[in-house]
Amino acid sequence: MKNPKLYKLDKQGNLNFLTHNRLHKDKYKEDSVWNQTWLLMVIVAACIVADYASFSSLFASFLYDNALLRNICIIALVLAFEISPVYLGAAMKKRACGYHVEKISMIIPLLAFVLGVIINLILRLATHELTFPDLSGAVTSMIGGTNETESTGSQNSVVYACFFAILPVITSLVAFAASYAMSDPLKKERAALEKTKIELTRQIGQLESMLAEYGSDESYLERLLADDESKFNTALMMIHNQRDEFFDYARQKISEHLASPAATSYVVDYGKKSNFEEDI
Repeated sequence: MKNPKLYKLDKQGNLNFLTHNRLHKDKYKEDSVWNQTWLLMVIVAACIVADYASFSSLFASFLYDNALLRNICIIALVLAFEISPVYLGAAMKKRACGYHVEKISMIIPLLAFVLGVIINLILRLATHELTFPDLSGAVTSMIGGTNETESTGSQNSVVYACFFAILPVITSLVAFAASYAMSDPLKKERAALEKTKIELTRQIGQLESMLAEYGSDESYLERLLADDESKFNTALMMIHNQRDEFFDYARQKISEHLASPAATSYVVDYGKKSNFEEDI
């Protein structure tokens, strides 16, 4: 439920008009479901899950005895196939909107993606017999009443290996397209600038009201000086009281080591005791 209040009292005692922030949110609210940030996250998450499952079956075929290395390789390929296209799509959309984007920030994700495609294809072809063992054996068929052995299983495993090598590329293209289509850097910058303008306008209004108050109060300077003098006198009194406590403490400690404790006095031993009125 939205807050029905129009004003909010901050820590400085100022009233802030809340309608500005509400209107700002309503103005830049996404008008289409295709521009929602959560939809992009769902698409990327689905692509990551699909690639993770695909790469898990790949590395489990020959790295089954090393869980740490297997997880590192899976995460590295997932980053190359999903995170790099998302970042590349956002960078290209930002460049298309007229922003300056460093070329290195676009070359590195592209190289990571190409390197991931090459590594995935090589591993798929090199381990197709381990990944698809049921398809790599000989298949026996009956042709013309005689038994003939056809080695078609290996060819089928190569086809499946190529398919699973292309599948991450398809998910990467989907993530890239979603990132490019849903990114809107101009709208984000415009919303941030307008929000900053609202905050600055609020602060300017507060300063103008303070200046108007000071200008209308003719005795403001006198009240300010009187307040400063009162604070100064209070601080000075605290200093004198603390000094008197030190005098009393020193007198007591010295008297404990004298033959005649009554001989000690402030005038003889310590000088004149604190006199607040004379200091004032």
